[in-house]
Amino acid sequence: METQFRHQLEEVFKSNGFPLTPIQIEQLTVYRSELQRWNSHINLTALNDNTEVIYKHFLDSVSVLEHFAIKDGQTVIDIGTGAGFPGVVLKIYIPNIRLTLVEASHKKVAFLKYLVSQLGLDSPIQVLAKRAEICAKNDTFMRTYDWVLTRYVASLVDSAEYCLPLLNATGRWVAYKSSEKDVEIRQSIKALQKLGGEIEGVYDSPISQLNRCYIVVRCVDGEI
Repeated sequence: METQFRHQLEEVFKSNGFPLTPIQIEQLTVYRSELQRWNSHINLTALNDNTEVIYKHFLDSVSVLEHFAIKDGQTVIDIGTGAGFPGVVLKIYIPNIRLTLVEASHKKVAFLKYLVSQLGLDSPIQVLAKRAEICAKNDTFMRTYDWVLTRYVASLVDSAEYCLPLLNATGRWVAYKSSEKDVEIRQSIKALQKLGGEIEGVYDSPISQLNRCYIVVRCVDGEI
């Protein structure tokens, strides 16, 4: 069963332009195993099928790299990370990013801390059991990050207030959304302008199984 998962994982990533090293295959296999084990005790994901996990969690997490170059050494904060998507998968794929995970659920934070300890990643991951609204008002986190990532969290309007303050002068907030995003974009324009932000671009993933687009927001003139 595990061998079959490894093979499928490798093939899916490779065929979509994301080749994996043997270490990455091992780490994602451990991730899948722990996700399955913990999911029987706490609600981490509704997806149990291996194919769904590979496409809709693992591949979906890294698919953002089709459009954006998240580089070694850059600071990344994943807001409302849940079971670690997309942040932990991106850390596996780009080991030298400086990653912060923000999750309000203490049970999910316990899973994340255990998972991180099991993955043997090269550099530490900061896991915060906090609400994003608290981070956005804390000098430690404000204007700090090259990348703010959100996936399956609130609308752009509702999350702008705690995502924009986290960006540094050249940072970008990438919101993972479904392809049905036009109404949400229209509703967010005035709110973003009021907070000193603007939509820089909207990008669709070419991977049809994901039904994914990315809305990119920046701070106007690099300021909040």
